[in-house]
Amino acid sequence: MDFAHLLTDTYAVVALSVAMLALIYLAIYYGLTFLKIGLKSKKYAPVDDESEDDMQFAEGCPSTTVVMVAHNNAQSMREHMPNILVQNVYDYEIIVVDYHSVDDTNFVIQVCSADYPNLKCISMQNDVNFFQGKKYPLSMGIRSATGEVVLLTDPDCEPIHYSWVQHMAEPFTNSNIQMVLGVTRLRTKHNLLGALQQYHNMAYSCSFLSSALMGHPYTGMGTNMALRRSFFFERDGFINHYIEPAGADDIFVNRNATKTNTAVCLDPKAAVTTEGAFSFFTWRYQRRQMYSTRCYYSLMQRLRLVLRPLMVMVFYLACVVMFLLPSVPWVIPVALLLLKVVWQIVCVGYAQSLFALRNYHWFAPLLELYFVFSNTFLSIISLHPKRCNP
Repeated sequence: MDFAHLLTDTYAVVALSVAMLALIYLAIYYGLTFLKIGLKSKKYAPVDDESEDDMQFAEGCPSTTVVMVAHNNAQSMREHMPNILVQNVYDYEIIVVDYHSVDDTNFVIQVCSADYPNLKCISMQNDVNFFQGKKYPLSMGIRSATGEVVLLTDPDCEPIHYSWVQHMAEPFTNSNIQMVLGVTRLRTKHNLLGALQQYHNMAYSCSFLSSALMGHPYTGMGTNMALRRSFFFERDGFINHYIEPAGADDIFVNRNATKTNTAVCLDPKAAVTTEGAFSFFTWRYQRRQMYSTRCYYSLMQRLRLVLRPLMVMVFYLACVVMFLLPSVPWVIPVALLLLKVVWQIVCVGYAQSLFALRNYHWFAPLLELYFVFSNTFLSIISLHPKRCNP
C-alpha cells in the first residue's frame, strides 16, 4: 500500500506525528512502570512458598517499632492485629496511638497486650489536635518508639506474611537507607467499585515505586512504609506541613526522599492488605485528599504527573482525527491503536500478580480511559500552589 500521498496532507502528517510521539511516550511509560515492577517482583518467591529461613526467627534485622494511629478501629484491630503480633523477628514492638476513640479500641488493645507485652498503647482522649488529620498522633507514636526503624501502617491493614517486619527492615542494614517504600494491596468486593479501586491502587503504586527504583522517589503510602526514627526527627517530622491535614506519608517522602536514601521492597511477603472504600463518595473523598497534597510537589513533579494522562488523551484524539481524514487509510490508526493496547495489556499483566489481581490487564485500556477523565481535573487543580507552604 502506497502512503506517499500522506505527505501532501498537512493535517494527516501532523496527526500521524502527534500520535507516534504519544505512542512512543506511552510505550516507554508502560514498560518502565508496569513491566519493570512486574519483572522485579517475580524474582522473589511467592507467598505460599515457605523456605527453611521463613520458618525460623530472623536475626540481624534492626530493632523495629510498628506504629499506627487508631480512631474507632476496634473491629479492624480484632480482625487484623493478630498477624502483626506474630511476626518472625525478636526485637520489635508495636505502638498503637488510640486517638479520641469512643468504641472498644482501648479494650481490644488491653486484651492483646496481656498476651503480647511488646504491644503498647498511647491513649489520647482529649482532642488537642487543632490541625486535624493523623500527623500529630502519629508523631507522638514515633516519638515514643524505641526501635531504630519505624514501620508505619494502619489498623485496617494486615500483613499477608509473618515475615513482613523482617523484609521491610532488612534494607536498613545499609546505613545509607533512611526510608523503605512497600506494597499495599486492597480488599474490595467483586463489583465495579472494587474493580476501579483495585486498578487505581495498582497504577498509583506502580507509578511511585517504579519512579523510586529509577532514582526519583516522590511519594509513598503510609499503610506500608518504613523510616529511621532519627531521620524523621532530623528532618523535623511533619512540622513544616502540619497545617495540611492529609499527606503525613506523601509530603514527608516528597520533601525528604532522594536517590540514595530511599529503597523499595517488592517482595510479596512484605506486602500488606488494606480495606477499600465502601462507596463512591468515600473513595472520591480519599482521592481528593490525595490530590490536595500535590501542591507541595515541585513544579516539575506536578507537570510529570499530568503528562501521562495528557499523552493518553492526545494519542486517542490524534487517532480520531486520522479516522476522519479521507487521505489517511483506516489501517494506520487501527495499527497504532493495536500496538498501544497490546503493549499496555502485556505490561499490566506482568504487574498485576504483585497486587494479587487476575485478568485486570484485559481491561487496562478502558480503566485507564476512565481515570484519565475522572482524575485529570484534580491533577490540573493540583498545579495551582494555593494554601501550600514553599
